[in-house]
Amino acid sequence: MRNSRASVVVLTSTGLHVRIEPISPHTFHVRMNRTGCFEEPSPLVRLGVVAPYPASVCWETKMREEEMDVSTDSAALRVDRRSGELSLYGEAGTLLTRQNRPPRAGYGTPASLDAAASVSDDGFETQFALAAEERIYGLGDQHDTPLMKRGCKIAICFRSGKEVHAPIPLLLSSERWGLLMDTDSRHEFDVGCSSPDVVRIHGRRGELAFYLFTGDGLAGLLQKYAELTGPAALLPVWAYGLAYNCNQQATARDMLEDALNFRGEGIPCDMIGLEPTWMDRQFDYDGPVDWHPDRFYLPQWLPQGAHTFMGALRTAGFKLTLGLYLRDDDEAGQQPILPENWYDYLKPFVEQGVLGFNLCTKIPVREMAKIPVPADDSSDDAESLPHSTVVGRSIREGFASQTGRRPMIYTPIGYTGIQKYAAVWSGGRSRAHLSVLSLGLSGIAHMAVDMELHIAAGIHFGFFQPWSKVNSWAYWRHPLLLDPELLHLFKTYARLRYRLLPYIYSAAHVAARTGLPIARAMPLVFPDDPHAVAQQNQYMFGEAFLVAVFTDQVYLPAGEWYDYWTGEKFTGPADISYCVPKHAAGPLFVRAGAIVPMWPDMEYSGQRPADRLELHLYPGGAGEFTLYEDDGFSFGYLRGELAVTSIACRDDRRVFGVEIGPRVGRYPDMPERRTWDVVVHVLDKPAAVKVDGQAWRETNGSRKEPPPASWSYHRKTGTLRLLVPDVVDRPTSIRLENALTGGREVRRMSERQRSKSRPNVGRRTTGKLEKDIEVGLETGNTAKALSALERWWSVRTTEAGSVEDVREYWLVMNGLFVRMAERKGWSLHEIVGGDPLLRSRFQPTDSVQDAYNSLAQIAAHIIEYGKRQGETYGIVRQTTDIIMSEIDCELSLHAIANRLHLNSSYLSRRFKQEIGLSYSDYVLEKKMGLAKELLLAGSTIATAAERTGFKDASYFNRVFRKYWGVTPGEMRS
Repeated sequence: MRNSRASVVVLTSTGLHVRIEPISPHTFHVRMNRTGCFEEPSPLVRLGVVAPYPASVCWETKMREEEMDVSTDSAALRVDRRSGELSLYGEAGTLLTRQNRPPRAGYGTPASLDAAASVSDDGFETQFALAAEERIYGLGDQHDTPLMKRGCKIAICFRSGKEVHAPIPLLLSSERWGLLMDTDSRHEFDVGCSSPDVVRIHGRRGELAFYLFTGDGLAGLLQKYAELTGPAALLPVWAYGLAYNCNQQATARDMLEDALNFRGEGIPCDMIGLEPTWMDRQFDYDGPVDWHPDRFYLPQWLPQGAHTFMGALRTAGFKLTLGLYLRDDDEAGQQPILPENWYDYLKPFVEQGVLGFNLCTKIPVREMAKIPVPADDSSDDAESLPHSTVVGRSIREGFASQTGRRPMIYTPIGYTGIQKYAAVWSGGRSRAHLSVLSLGLSGIAHMAVDMELHIAAGIHFGFFQPWSKVNSWAYWRHPLLLDPELLHLFKTYARLRYRLLPYIYSAAHVAARTGLPIARAMPLVFPDDPHAVAQQNQYMFGEAFLVAVFTDQVYLPAGEWYDYWTGEKFTGPADISYCVPKHAAGPLFVRAGAIVPMWPDMEYSGQRPADRLELHLYPGGAGEFTLYEDDGFSFGYLRGELAVTSIACRDDRRVFGVEIGPRVGRYPDMPERRTWDVVVHVLDKPAAVKVDGQAWRETNGSRKEPPPASWSYHRKTGTLRLLVPDVVDRPTSIRLENALTGGREVRRMSERQRSKSRPNVGRRTTGKLEKDIEVGLETGNTAKALSALERWWSVRTTEAGSVEDVREYWLVMNGLFVRMAERKGWSLHEIVGGDPLLRSRFQPTDSVQDAYNSLAQIAAHIIEYGKRQGETYGIVRQTTDIIMSEIDCELSLHAIANRLHLNSSYLSRRFKQEIGLSYSDYVLEKKMGLAKELLLAGSTIATAAERTGFKDASYFNRVFRKYWGVTPGEMRS
């Protein structure tokens, strides 16, 4: 044994030299060869993937018979001095993993090959034992492999016979240990495939070198990997919006037409890209190129400015990216050597306004995988695994030096370390989401698959990726060319994506700090739920959203969950057979306790200042969220130029409290004042609302802008809304408290039952039931009113904790009766007349059954009184019932008359005589009332139009403005 300043080397009895270097309290760098000559730097340090660590780690060695321990404060590595076998122990002395056979290592670099050694002996192999329930993740992206890699063979190369975008030699274990191979040559992981209880790693040439580290769960291991190799690069904020790549034959005119079609249709989009055919010759990194003279003509006397096609794109809010082909390997299969300062050839385009580059392969990745691997040893281990990493690093560093900004670089292939310089993308493929999740479990936070926008499920998944991309390439995939139904879905999801940008960007900041990806596989978030870790078709998108893709089967882990599309609430653990609402394309749930910041509607990021943010809150549990904000484009955030706002909520079933911390930090052009448009999804109207201990008054939400110190509850959307002003340098937190009424409708499912159910069937929220009661009373539908009343009372009394609660619910329903009667100009005493028995029903009672009986009798009496008054009955009652239940449809008089087998003129006369309004005025009144309520509750203009039966948003805008005197946008703002 001999020691060096920062490492210890052991010579085994078999002639194997084992060097162990603790580079952090949790990470050991292990190198083994048969010469004892360890060339510096090692491959990943030479490539800039791993930064050299200072020799400041506190560690010690202990001899133990034929073993030696190398220990830090957090871990220990034991080496068998006879065989070289290693065992890794955690902080508490727990065995995490061990090699279960002697490792084999080659001679290292070609210069160190012994003359007597055979080249065939210059390979490496090691294997680690696997525990019975141990799960293995990571290893990059390989087509048709599951998330959990146990039972798979994974080749760390591109030409493996399978489509591979990013082979990452990173292995993460559910037993809290990880391994990163330190090599740039091809090798293979056999993860319990040939032998179920071991993971075997072997390569055909070189020394055996790897980093072995410990961490607290998969998330902790990803953080340690990020500390080792460097975190994911933070993309500019606009890169988290929507990217669109034009057809490869596009001209400048075609590109501008594509861009303007996004704006004309109101579809948010930021990035527009060109394939490598934009240039006048193939770019080989060895000389300058220019725009194609025919398709992208620029006058040489004025090549820059607003008059150019790039200037026109900037004016419309678009950011241009250009495609570049990666260089091919040379004839010997060696990595291409890039000329020094080759980035200089790209500088003129950056000066003209180009903000990013798309690195492409000349041969599609799926075709590259089919290229046969030579049978000899000439080039099979010299494949250019790190090439795109080197190119990405050069562009990022050159662009940053030239502009001071973050570029958007995206590549279809990458190796470990690529996350520091570029995002990764791939073409359309089956089970595309597994590529995103697998790379998220391999340290690559920014992976996107080209959106399959011709199917609804493809749109749903496409917008819930770390970044979103529509790629025309050789086809015509502009969303404007979709059929009307898919186009409507695309717009809905694109607008939602842009509203979620502050939430997504904050998750990206977390990824850049900790390695935790934006799209988080279920084992990352729910490692102790065996049912959750097995789910491959769902994942968490940030902290709040559970997304299920290409399936109607959803598993909800323990806790409470909101269906984002319908507002219905569930309790897990539960398996659900999901029925997708017509205005959506896939399951989307929000975790109770979630805090979701949203921007107002925008066509591109930065179109409006961030001085007003919606803050959506979902009661049912405690939650925390950290909002990260910076200028969105520079590297100032690395120098501390960012603002951080911590938000926390608590829920004790009686009071839902929210605390908005002060903004900590500053960045250039940060808004000095801000308004929080707080939207609480409470399902039931709160009893009181306080802000900083002061009670705010309730308003009906009818004003364009709610008055100061007020709140409003919107029954149809089940939301509480209030505007809270905020200023920079506020010394204390803002505290909001909502005193809940106690009635909260939740679908309960036990872990064992997990009954298969549809989310739109069964009990509904009390707010929806109250609406059904009103509809029944107004239309004279006794069965509908009493059925809804019975269910409403059952929900309320089930959750009542005392006689006082029962009385309170009884008073709530009587209040609904009073409001309904007042709208018609009646009073309840007038309705009951001289019936003393019925008049006594207006007194509270302690009996649950008597209280319900009194409510049912009053409801029936209201309906009978209405019929006597000739308000609505018969065919008119049927007509209003249809209108109220189908308000989101086109409701022509002729269509309704046909359904009732009536003449439309006759129905029109009867309707006007009995309602007092013409049919069209009545329908318009109901639609505009609902639209206003939706907009004030925070819905988008597109959602309000859809929910009120308007297919054309521009027509909806005109009708709304004519009716209310303001535009929908003005009503929301």
